[in-house]
Amino acid sequence: MTLQWRQFNFVDRYTVSDPADPSKPDLDVTSSTSGRGHLFFGDAAGSVYMVDHTMAVAYSFQAYHKRVTHLKMLKQKNVLVTIGDEDNNVPTLKVWNMDKTEKGSRSPVLARSTKLQHGNKVFPVTAFAVLENMTQIAVGMENGVVILVRGDISRDRFTKQKTIHEGSECITGLGFREDGKSTTLYIITLAKVLTCITSNKDIKQTLDEHGCDVGCAILTNTDDNQEMVIGRREAVYFYGPDGRGPCFIIDDDKVSMTWFRGYVAIVSSGTRSAVTSSGSTPSAVAAYGESSTGTILTLYDLKNKYIAYTGTFGLTGSGVDERGIPILCVLSEWGELLVVTRDKKMFRLEDKDLSTKLDLLFKKNMYTLAINIVTSQTQASAVISGMAQSPVDESSIEATPPAPGSGGEYDYGTVVEIYRRYGDHLYAKGEFDAAMAQYLMTAGQLEPSYVIRKFLDAQRIHNLTSYLSRLHELGLAGPDHTTLLLNCYTKLRDARKLYEFIRGADGVGGANFDVETAIRVCRQAGYHEHALWLAEKHGQHDLYLAIQVEDLKEYSLTVRYLATLSPIEATRALKRYGTLIVKEMPKQVADLLVKLCTSNTTTNTNPEQFIHLFVGRPEWCIEFLERVLDSQNHSNNGISPVVASIQASVVVGKDKGKKPALTPDTGIGGLVGSSPITPPAPPERRELSSESMRVICNTLLELYLDDVSGDGAETLKKERQSRAMDLLRNPQSNYDVDHALVLCEMHSFSAGTLFLYEKMGLHSGILQYYIDRNDVAGIIDSCKKYGDKDSSLWTRSLAHFAEQSSSSTDAATALTQVLDQIDRRNLLPPLGVVQVLARNSSVTLGMVRDYLIKRIENEKRSIDEDQKVIRGYKEETDRMRAQIDEFKNKCAPDHRVVKELVATQEANHGKHDVFLRQLDRADDKFALIAEYFSKSPFGVASGTA
Repeated sequence: MTLQWRQFNFVDRYTVSDPADPSKPDLDVTSSTSGRGHLFFGDAAGSVYMVDHTMAVAYSFQAYHKRVTHLKMLKQKNVLVTIGDEDNNVPTLKVWNMDKTEKGSRSPVLARSTKLQHGNKVFPVTAFAVLENMTQIAVGMENGVVILVRGDISRDRFTKQKTIHEGSECITGLGFREDGKSTTLYIITLAKVLTCITSNKDIKQTLDEHGCDVGCAILTNTDDNQEMVIGRREAVYFYGPDGRGPCFIIDDDKVSMTWFRGYVAIVSSGTRSAVTSSGSTPSAVAAYGESSTGTILTLYDLKNKYIAYTGTFGLTGSGVDERGIPILCVLSEWGELLVVTRDKKMFRLEDKDLSTKLDLLFKKNMYTLAINIVTSQTQASAVISGMAQSPVDESSIEATPPAPGSGGEYDYGTVVEIYRRYGDHLYAKGEFDAAMAQYLMTAGQLEPSYVIRKFLDAQRIHNLTSYLSRLHELGLAGPDHTTLLLNCYTKLRDARKLYEFIRGADGVGGANFDVETAIRVCRQAGYHEHALWLAEKHGQHDLYLAIQVEDLKEYSLTVRYLATLSPIEATRALKRYGTLIVKEMPKQVADLLVKLCTSNTTTNTNPEQFIHLFVGRPEWCIEFLERVLDSQNHSNNGISPVVASIQASVVVGKDKGKKPALTPDTGIGGLVGSSPITPPAPPERRELSSESMRVICNTLLELYLDDVSGDGAETLKKERQSRAMDLLRNPQSNYDVDHALVLCEMHSFSAGTLFLYEKMGLHSGILQYYIDRNDVAGIIDSCKKYGDKDSSLWTRSLAHFAEQSSSSTDAATALTQVLDQIDRRNLLPPLGVVQVLARNSSVTLGMVRDYLIKRIENEKRSIDEDQKVIRGYKEETDRMRAQIDEFKNKCAPDHRVVKELVATQEANHGKHDVFLRQLDRADDKFALIAEYFSKSPFGVASGTA
């Protein structure tokens, strides 16, 4: 079937030079090439010309004595490779270094020169190829021989020529393909297509038994996937190292082929057949008004299946070669296609700007082609491979947009705008599914609300769903988009789609949406299972617990979930939902809290943070705090004194249903129902702060002393009061004594009150306690027990008994005991005792007669002893006075001698001053001193003494 090509006029044609223009070079061109911003022409006289963009000859040099047959400019190096004839007509290969020039001329440096000859006969070169790294050059000849030159070709060093192919057909094309370390040479003859692996023992393989003419074999213009493109009469074929690939039916007599941007420029003779299709633009031949009998140049976009340009050049009657072709060469450079004809004319074909192309395609509503053209130009025409041979209509072509930011003449926003226009066009036609397919391609660039508003109708909700899903796949959806998509799923009752969206296509739940929004919508729609899965998967613990507690009332699952959380998360969750959970699962919550508060973790969770959870459930609060206290006071024997004493006092029986016995805590992560568990080895405990321990003890004491009601209230009260006393007595209990005292007094807990008075040293308080109750025995016992520490207790007791009636025998006896202790301790004088007792008129003198007599006798005895001491002191004083008088008389003579010595020293003191002044003024101080010594100033000499 013949492929129908759509035809457009996407290329402008300009005349560059004309033989009548004397400013342009007049060349007898025999070969040509282009590259690195220049055109290169070889002529019949052996010269090479380098032409710049202005079509002026930059410079020329003599390369051969005769004609230049082939030129090749490398892409990676500024090296020109030429083949031409010398005087002996032997083809010669020359390598020119265009970066260096010969001294005294502008000619480039000749880096290499090699003669090419096979056997004794000389055959012309028909094709050659150069490896970009300059390690291999392949030369094909008319006699079917291919010579491979290996070595350091860029320098004039040792190289080796080897014949790698010999055949009977002319070599029409050569091309190298590099794939890693492997190098493959394509060899095309008139009858075959072969490959030769030149990097490994020159292994050859025949790809096809059909070849092509000279000039109809070219390599693809990309470096990553080089394939050989061969043009035959019926089609254009692509060949890779493994064989023939795709082909494109182009039925004409092909003369040459050249790559130009994304097009294949094919020069053909005569008139093409089957190149137009319905809806195509008028032929460029008619547009230029030239005869269709000339040589035709056609630009094919093989990827997008259209003709960008068709034009004729020259007439078949004049300025033609031996084949009747007026076109001399076709070169691609500067983003232009340059056509040189044999009548020495040059034409420039310039691709129209993209906006012009798009305007033309928009008028024809050919949006898919517009997208593909933009893609092709932006991606610089990637390799054509795997293209279908059958014709494809407009609606079936799948556009592939470039990646954002891929560069090129137009950015990705241009492609998006085309998709939008295409979508609007289809939407206006009522083709909503097709329109949505286009809008999907705009996701991420076009404002989502533009599309969403078009598909809010309930009848098109499935289209809206697909668009919103796309936004989420790209990670571009916001909370509102997630809400809308989930509402679409719920309205459609599409549980499978909802499941796939939430959990992802692979079932692992890659979240590309706002998780909180998704959970909220699923919860509102009644999809609790989906909401729970999302919350658990993405760590939305608060939402998970809210659903389990508030919606599903699944308290057991809630506790199990809490056990999997980190201490920080579990603490936060329990503060919020713990009160509700405790009502249904008190034991499990208590187990969890004990683990949280006692485990040695980096996060310190204090028990006082959770006491409020047990409001209305004091028995479980006691359970929780006792176990925490036990973990802190745990002794080597296994149980702390506090808890041991508490457990010993627990009455197991009719209260068993209310208050469970203490069980080992299973801790966070180890909870199961309410069945007994054999606990593992206890984990390492952490020590709570002193403040936390104080709060625990204070709270426990308050709970112990709280009033209880119901059956067995009295027994339970006694049990708890016993626990309270154990707590108060334990030396490890860290409670606030003042707070405990207030609690005991508030709840009339006498045993606790008296213990705390004693602990605080408030002995007067203990006495006052018994005084308030008129407990005579208690008063006496208190005074006896604490009187040594606080003697004022006896005086207070005396005052108490003085104010009470003395009709009672116990009171009279107690009064006697108190008076006896006051007397012994000498706490009050008799008068003070009498004054205190006088407050009660019922106290008789006879009751205190013995006390008073005893006190008077003691006073008299004390006075006598004092008088005796006074007399002793007086006698001692008299003796001391006598001794003083004696000392005064005995020391008088000695005192007179001392006075005389003092007077003599004071008289001599003036003489010393005179001597010192003379010594200061003397010129010969030694002579003055000698003179004084001669007068014996310190007394008589030893000889006269």
